[in-house]
Amino acid sequence: PTPRAPPYLTAAREPYTGCRRSATTVASSAAGGAPRPISHLHARSVFRGGCSVSRLKSEKVGSKHCSRGHLGSSSSGSSRDFAVRARRMVFAAGSAEEAHATVSRYATLGGALYSGAVGLATIAGAGYISVCALAFVFQRKLQYFPTTERPPTVKRLPEVCSDIEEFSVRAEDGVLLQGWYWPAPPGGKHAKITLLQLHGNAGSRHNRLFWAHHVRTKLGCAVTLLDYRGYGGSEGSVTEAGMILDGKAGIQWAATRAGETGSKLVLHLESIGSAAGINAAGALRKESSPLTIHGIVAEGGLSSCVEIAAKLFAFLPIGLLMKDRWDGTCAAAASLDPAMPFMSMHGDKDEIVPLWCGRKLFDAVQGEEPKTKVWKEFKKGGHNNLMEKPGYFEALDDFYTNYVGA
Repeated sequence: PTPRAPPYLTAAREPYTGCRRSATTVASSAAGGAPRPISHLHARSVFRGGCSVSRLKSEKVGSKHCSRGHLGSSSSGSSRDFAVRARRMVFAAGSAEEAHATVSRYATLGGALYSGAVGLATIAGAGYISVCALAFVFQRKLQYFPTTERPPTVKRLPEVCSDIEEFSVRAEDGVLLQGWYWPAPPGGKHAKITLLQLHGNAGSRHNRLFWAHHVRTKLGCAVTLLDYRGYGGSEGSVTEAGMILDGKAGIQWAATRAGETGSKLVLHLESIGSAAGINAAGALRKESSPLTIHGIVAEGGLSSCVEIAAKLFAFLPIGLLMKDRWDGTCAAAASLDPAMPFMSMHGDKDEIVPLWCGRKLFDAVQGEEPKTKVWKEFKKGGHNNLMEKPGYFEALDDFYTNYVGA
């Protein structure tokens, strides 16, 4: 009997998509019979030696079971190979078009995302630079809060303040400063002490009048209040270098008055006034000034402003932007006379100058604790309420008596 040729696909099929076909038309090339349906046909392409071969798995075809298709004659094989290659080319072309379209879509999306990211980065960068620029330009308005207006004249103050004397003094650079001198009350316990208060970064000497009244009344000492440049009617505008010059001028004026009254000069330095006063005292000592400072009290004192600002504004390059850093304060404190009495008064809940900052200033002073220097910490004390805390005036009294000796 003439052998039957293996069945093969006689009509072009759609590109194989991996789904199951229910029927496919096949024919017998040798018998030339009519096409017959074969159910449950699966096809997949594999490559052997660079050619494509169809593996056919099916159920029975006629009376025989076909488990694998084989290449027929050379002519039929060439026709079949051409058809398979054509289908592959059509499929590849379609796949390439789809791939190209997909890549194009992703490229467009990626470009949009990149452009958006660059735009956001540009906006954020511009915003950050703007914040830095504003902080640099207006930083002194964020650091100092002076009351620039001149306080009421003594005649317009309460009757209890009638003994106050108004005075003015010029700093080395010619800036005219304003101040008040309140003599010690007759028979005062510490009448032989003249205090010079250098206040903090806000207000003016008028805001310290309440403090001066209580210190003078309770402790019986003379009190001098000085306004820096830009504060309380004094000329000029506030800067670190200017405040140090103002501190020197105030110390020289108060030392002269203390010499005239036969009293001892004690500096009472509040907040940033501690930086101004200690830097001024250190500068005068370096210049071999003949005047004598008999003691220093730092209330809410600070080691530097740049350290505090760096913690408050950690997102800004404070070290590069800040003009009035006050970072020479500890060095100035270390240069003071080790035999000069020094006391720090600080609240453990200080919300402006942290406790560690005040302690750092205290540790920089070269005196011996507790022989010449005293650390006084107030429980639940803030930055502006130490005078209200128990033991405040007692601590000053003890310092004047046992350390200053007056």
